[in-house]
Amino acid sequence: MAVGHIGAELFVGSALSPRNRSRIVLPVAAAGLFPLLVYVVRPGLPLALAALTLAGAGAAHVIGLDRWFVDAVPQGLRGRAMTLLTAGLMTVQGLGMALAGLAAEFFPVHQVVAGSGIIGTVCTLLLVAEVRGTAPGRMSDTEG
Repeated sequence: MAVGHIGAELFVGSALSPRNRSRIVLPVAAAGLFPLLVYVVRPGLPLALAALTLAGAGAAHVIGLDRWFVDAVPQGLRGRAMTLLTAGLMTVQGLGMALAGLAAEFFPVHQVVAGSGIIGTVCTLLLVAEVRGTAPGRMSDTEG
């Protein structure tokens, strides 16, 4: 996942304009965890590595999302807001990993990974729908 994450962020950060970074946030976020569904079929190592790399690449939406966040926070509060965002994100990620580890004590790992992909995809699709319903300006052609 780390290889996909780093590679995608390097590509997005260097090859895409700010406008295009913003435009890919919702579709890439929506599809980001979908590759983990391949774990339903207990993939071998090559397929598992491909799925994990693609899921990591789904993190490419973060660059555009960070811009949305910075634009939404008053300049005088940005440092504190980014600190709070990062602390919250790391906390939620840690809890997610702990819950997945707990689930893996009772279910096969491939089912836990596939289930995580399903839950993450559903939650992300719900968030994408919410963003599209409440912030239509995000998808406008007037950005950067």
